[in-house]
This record gives sequence, C-alpha cells and structure tokens, in this order.
Amino acid sequence: MRISRATGLVLLLTVVLAAFSVPPAAQGAAKKGAVHEPPYKAGPSGGDEFNHVEADPASGNMAVLRFFPGIPPVVGCAPEPAAGWSMFQVKHKVKQPVSKVTLAYTAALDAYSWITVGARDSKGEWFGVKKRQGPLAEEGQLTATLFDKPRRGETITIEFGLQLGDACPQVGEASAMFPSVTVK
Repeated sequence: MRISRATGLVLLLTVVLAAFSVPPAAQGAAKKGAVHEPPYKAGPSGGDEFNHVEADPASGNMAVLRFFPGIPPVVGCAPEPAAGWSMFQVKHKVKQPVSKVTLAYTAALDAYSWITVGARDSKGEWFGVKKRQGPLAEEGQLTATLFDKPRRGETITIEFGLQLGDACPQVGEASAMFPSVTVK
C-alpha cells in the first residue's frame, strides 16, 4: 500500500511534533516539587566507640559500620550498646503545599539497619518520618507522607540517613548514596 506524498508529510510532521512536544499536564508535573541534590549539610550523628561513621555531604555518600564484642549477661548487654547513626540535612523554604518528601537512594543494608527520611519544623517537631529496614541491596526511593502540613513561607528541615540497630554481640553495616530528595 502506497501513501500519497501529502499524507506522508502530514504523518511525518505529526510524529515529529509528538516526539518534541510535552503535553500540558506533563509540563505541570515536571514543575511540581523541588529537587535537592548534593552537597547537603552534615546533620547529627552518634554512637559509641564500637562504630565507624563516615558521611560526605558533598557527594551524598554515607556508611555506618559496627563491631560490638559485648558479652550478654543474663539480662541486657554489658557494656550498654549505642549503635551508630548519621544524618544529612536540607533546608527547604515552603512555596507551595507540601504533602510528602521522597528520598532517592542506592544502598546496601544488613538486617538490623535502616534508611530513614523525615521533615520537621523550626522547633524540631516532626511533620512525618519513614524508615526502610534491611536486608537490602538496591536502588530505590523512600517516601515520608507528612501528617501535618507546613505553612507557606515556613522553612522546614529534611533529615535523612542511616541507622544501625544494637545487639549483643554485633557486626553491622549500612552504606548508601543519596542522589536527591524531592519535596512535593
């Protein structure tokens, strides 16, 4: 079956226009939300002397390692363990309604490790938090739905990072790269 030259030109033009145009709904979706990428601000971190914590806000890379040789008595653990954790922070000025914060990650976590993301107000009160427990080795996203909505003009702090659980004895590991945080 042959098509006329005019029909061929119309088809070609339609294909070209479709390939290079974005529907208005998709344009709005692309503009919705703010994306934050490294460098981030170093946030709080902690743990006892049996932890090794590395966090590079410039690259978004983080690792928490733990070797705890504690001896379990009948109850508890001696000495009392304090597993390692570390967070990055991003300040976000609210310009439009915010209902969720999505953290992108590439991570490897053992069974007693967590990725966490949350948002809080200037007084430190949480709007919402979400955690994902290992074991895992994946590229993914973690979304915290905000149960309380920040006001327009308010600056919120988005906090995200890694946390290890404590056990007696314990060898634990969590490492991740956080390429972006999206606020919608």
